[in-house]
Amino acid sequence: MIVKSKGIVLSYMKYGDTSIIARIFTEEGGYGSYIVNSIRSQKSKKSIGYFQPFTILDLILYVKETRDLQRVSEFKSHYPLHHIHQDLMKSSITLFLTEVFSKLLQSEQSPNPELYAFAEDSIKIFDQLKDGVSNFHLQFLLKIGPFLGYAIDDIDNVYSSTNRLSPSNENQEIMDMLMKESYGYETKMTREARNDMLDGILEYYQHHAHIAKPKSLEVLRSVLN
Repeated sequence: MIVKSKGIVLSYMKYGDTSIIARIFTEEGGYGSYIVNSIRSQKSKKSIGYFQPFTILDLILYVKETRDLQRVSEFKSHYPLHHIHQDLMKSSITLFLTEVFSKLLQSEQSPNPELYAFAEDSIKIFDQLKDGVSNFHLQFLLKIGPFLGYAIDDIDNVYSSTNRLSPSNENQEIMDMLMKESYGYETKMTREARNDMLDGILEYYQHHAHIAKPKSLEVLRSVLN
């Protein structure tokens, strides 16, 4: 079956001599793994750069329901990204978020158009974002919860299901604002406060979604700090 869909690339791995297996969150099919044939061949007319994290593509997919691994038949850029992959801080945040997002999407192998629209809109905003860049990952993870069925009504919900102590009143107020305000919200916080907030959010998702600790966490922290 041929399926046309937009898709957000999360990661890829080499497959065979010239191909890759890309993990993509698609609007029409949810999260899945797709073979992209001959993209690493010297004769390929398209660059593997199309499969950088958070790239948004227009896809033609060859889908067979009896298979777990599907195939990308054709692809092209849907929305060119100008800053995410060139800026060190943005690229580090992207690497971290695509790892966490992939783990959260393990159960989203059917269409979730509201979640897809949220993710695509967030990526487009992030690419152009000038203020509050260092807070984007916190806002993204706080805002995405309801789309995954993990509603975060207030910050107390984040900490009540973990073994962590609740944050100070000041930090709780900051987290409330990060959750409610649009991307780009600027606020001063210490390195320790930002790390504690992120640890609390990750432990919340580890408790509810049973995800492992992200391997890219320390890289992110070294860049932000």
